[in-house]
Amino acid sequence: MPFVNVNGAEIYFQTYGKKRAGHAPIYLIHGSTGTGHSNWNKVAPLLAEDFYVIVPDCRGHGQSTNPNMTYSFKELASDVAGTIRALGFERAHVIGHSNGGNVALVTLIEHPEVIQTCIPQAANAWVSPDLIEKEPPIFDPDFIERERPIWYEEMVALHSPLGADYWRDLVLMTLKEIISEPNYTPADLAKVTRPTMVIQGEKDRVNAPYKHGQFIARHIPASELWIPKGIAHTVHDEIMTEWIERVNDFIARRGTPASDKLYRHRLEYHKDSREGIFDVRVSEEGVLSGTVLNTEMHTEALKLIETPVTQDNLKVLIDENTPWALMNRPVEDLRRKSTIHAERISQVRMGESARVIERGEEWSLIHLMHDGYSGWVHNGSLYLCAESDVRAYQSQCNAIVTASLAEAWNEENLLVQKIPFATLVNLREEKDADSFIQLPDGRMWKILSADVIPLAQRPSANTDGIKRTLELIRRFCGVPYLWGGRTPYGYDCSGLAGTFYAFMGVTIPRDADQQFDVGMAVNGTPEPGDLLFFGEKDEDDEIHISHVGISLGGDEFIHANATDWGIAYNTFDPAGKRYGKWLHENYRGARRFR
Repeated sequence: MPFVNVNGAEIYFQTYGKKRAGHAPIYLIHGSTGTGHSNWNKVAPLLAEDFYVIVPDCRGHGQSTNPNMTYSFKELASDVAGTIRALGFERAHVIGHSNGGNVALVTLIEHPEVIQTCIPQAANAWVSPDLIEKEPPIFDPDFIERERPIWYEEMVALHSPLGADYWRDLVLMTLKEIISEPNYTPADLAKVTRPTMVIQGEKDRVNAPYKHGQFIARHIPASELWIPKGIAHTVHDEIMTEWIERVNDFIARRGTPASDKLYRHRLEYHKDSREGIFDVRVSEEGVLSGTVLNTEMHTEALKLIETPVTQDNLKVLIDENTPWALMNRPVEDLRRKSTIHAERISQVRMGESARVIERGEEWSLIHLMHDGYSGWVHNGSLYLCAESDVRAYQSQCNAIVTASLAEAWNEENLLVQKIPFATLVNLREEKDADSFIQLPDGRMWKILSADVIPLAQRPSANTDGIKRTLELIRRFCGVPYLWGGRTPYGYDCSGLAGTFYAFMGVTIPRDADQQFDVGMAVNGTPEPGDLLFFGEKDEDDEIHISHVGISLGGDEFIHANATDWGIAYNTFDPAGKRYGKWLHENYRGARRFR
C-alpha cells in the first residue's frame, strides 16, 4: 500500500489519474473523523479525467499513523506541504472540506509555497461563539455511541487500523482543536497571494450562521466565493456535477501564474463585463484561450503574458471583419439570451448602431456602440451595412422626436409604427403638416411635423434646456415601469435618466451604478436635472447603487420605480405626501452631466 513518511508519521494515500509533466496535481483533504476515501471516493475519479489526484488519510485517520497522538490544523497543514514535496511536486491545487477546509486554509497561509490554487470548502478562519457552544455536545464519544450509531460504526470501521477504541481519542482531540483554532484575522487573510475560491452551502448549519465563507472571501485579495442556494454542508456530494464544473473552471481560469495574473488584471481594469468581456487564460502548455471583446484587448492580454504562447486560441468578438448594423425598427428589446423568454436587459432605438458578433437563423448577438451593452435581438430588427453607411446615416439624422410616440405611416398611408421620444430621425422632406423620414434601409415613413424638431433646435444641457426637457419628461408620469425599458412604452429608472439626457445630446452610461461612477459629484442642494442615486449598504458597509431619479430641484424628484410600478414623483420632505422613507434613508448623492 502507498505510504509516505512525513514529519514522523506514515501518511497513507491513494491516487487517481495519470501524472502529467508540468501539471500540478489536485490534493484533496477530508473532513473530521473521515478518511480520504470516505469523503472523496465519488468526485476523485471524476477530477482524474483532467488531473492527477492525490487523496490522503490525514495523520491519525484511517490508515495514517499518529505517533504523537495529536490533532492540530497547523500540524496537518505541515503534513500537506510535506506530502506534496515527498511525492515529487512543487505545488498542488489544494481542496479541503469542513475541517479539511480549515487545513487547506492553514496550508494556504502557513505554507503558500506549495499552493497552486486553494479551495477551502465549509471552512472557518476563526472560532465563532456558536461553535464553542454547539460542538462539545456533538463531539461527545458517549453521545455518539448512544445516539449516533451510524457515525459510531463508521468511525470504528474507518479507524480500526489505529485501535478499536482509537475513535474516542480522535473525537476528543478533534473537539479540542475546533473550539480553539484557527484564529486568523483579516490582516492575516489579506496577506494571501495564491488564487483562492471559497465554497460554502447556503444552508450549511455549521458555517452559514456566522458567514464564515463570506469572511474568508472578503479578506483574501482577489478571492472568489460560491454559495450554492439550498445546499448544506457537503457541497461536493449534494451537487456533484456542478461542483466538478466549478472546480474545473476555477483551475482553468486561475490555475497557472499567467492565468491568475490575467484574472487580477481583469479585476482591476475590466471588472464590469457590461463594458466588454475580458476572460483570458493560459494553460501549462502555453495555450492562450478564452474570450475578449476586441483586438485592443487581445493585444493587451498578450503584453501581460511573460511566458511563451505556444498556441493562440483566444476568441476576439469584434475585429475589422465584424459586420456593422443599424437598428431598423423604432424599438427592439435587447435580450440576455436568444429567446423571447430571456431577460430584457435593455432596448435599442431606431438608428442606433451595433456590431454583429454572432448571427443565427432568428437572432443576432450585437454590441451597441453608444453604451457598450451586448445582447440578442431579432434578425429582422437589423439593417446590415458597411461602417461608412452607419456613419452616413447617423450624420444625416437632422431631427429628434419630441412626441411621446410619433405615429408613422408607410407609402400606402397605413399606420405602421410609433417612434419613441428622443429618437433621432433622418428628415428628408416636409409637406404642410407632414414630414417624411428615411429609415436605415431606405424606406420612407410619414410623421406629423409637430412630433419632431430640427436637431439644431434641440435643447442643450444647460438651465434653460433642462427646464424644457423636464417639461417633456413630466408627461411620462404614470408610464409603466419596465425592466430594461428606454421608451414611453415603459422605462426603468436608468433608462428614463439616460433618455432625459439623450434628448439634450448627452450620452451617459446605461445603468444607475455606472452613471453614479462617471457623473460629476454635486455638493449642496441638487439642481433641476441632476441625477439622484440610491442604494443599500452590504455587510461590509459598501454601497451598491441600484436606483436613480431626476431632480426637479430642492426635495422633489421624478423617477421610474417598481414601488409605484411606473414613473412617479417623490420628495425628501418627511412632511410631504409623496415622501419615500427608503429613498430618503438610502440616498447616496447627486451627479451632474453638463
